[in-house]
Amino acid sequence: MEMLSRIQERYRKSNKVFLALRFILTVFVIYFAVRVLVISISGLTNSIYSTNYPGYLTFGMIFSLALSYVVQLIEMLVSNKKEHFTLLLITTIIMLGVSACLLWFAVNS
Repeated sequence: MEMLSRIQERYRKSNKVFLALRFILTVFVIYFAVRVLVISISGLTNSIYSTNYPGYLTFGMIFSLALSYVVQLIEMLVSNKKEHFTLLLITTIIMLGVSACLLWFAVNS
C-alpha cells in the first residue's frame, strides 16, 4: 500500500505531460528488456538463430531510459526542483554515451 500511496503522491505533484512522457518511455524500456530476454533465450537454445537484434534492442532500452531521464531533468528545470539535478545530469550523459556506443557496436558487427 505504501508504494501505491507514493505513486498517487507523485501523480498529484507532477506535471501531467511530463508524467505521461515518462510513463510511455518506461513502457518502451520494459518492452525492449522483455524482447532482449526472449531473443537471448531463444538464441541460447538454438544457435542457428544468432542475430544482431539484441544489440539494437539493448540500444533501444538504454536510449529510452536516457530519454526518460531527460524528461525528468526538464521537469526539474521547469518546476525549479534542484534536489538531485547534478547527479541526474551526470547519469543522463553517461546513459546517452553508453547507448551511442551500443549503437556503434551493433552497426559495426
